[in-house]
Amino acid sequence: MRHSRWQLVAAGGVLLVSIALYVLHYLVFKDLHHIFLWSLTSLAFLPVSVLPVTLLINRLLSDRDRRSRLEKMNMVIGAFFSEVGNELLAMLAPWDDEIMSLQRAAGIETERRDQDLKSR
Repeated sequence: MRHSRWQLVAAGGVLLVSIALYVLHYLVFKDLHHIFLWSLTSLAFLPVSVLPVTLLINRLLSDRDRRSRLEKMNMVIGAFFSEVGNELLAMLAPWDDEIMSLQRAAGIETERRDQDLKSR
C-alpha cells in the first residue's frame, strides 16, 4: 500500500506527541509501572473503541456510494427517455383507449397540437 507524504508526517507527528506525553508523565510521577499498566489497558480497549468508528464510517461510505450510483442511474434513465420517450409514447398512444381523457386531464389540445406539427 502506497502512503502519501502527509499521511507519514501525520503518523510521525502523532507518535512523537504520544512519546512526549509518556515522557512528561514519567517526569511528573516517576512511576514507570503505572505508565506500563495504563498503556496496556489502553491497548486492550483499542479494538472496542475502533469497532464503532469503523462501522460508522463504513455505513456513511456505503450510503454515499449508493446515492451516487442512484444519481448516475437516474441520469441514464433520463437520457434514455429524453431520446426514446416521446417517440415511444407517440407509437403507443393510438393503442390506448383512454388517450383522449388523459390528454384532456393533462390540458393537451389535440387539434392545436396537430396544427403545430403540420406547420413545422
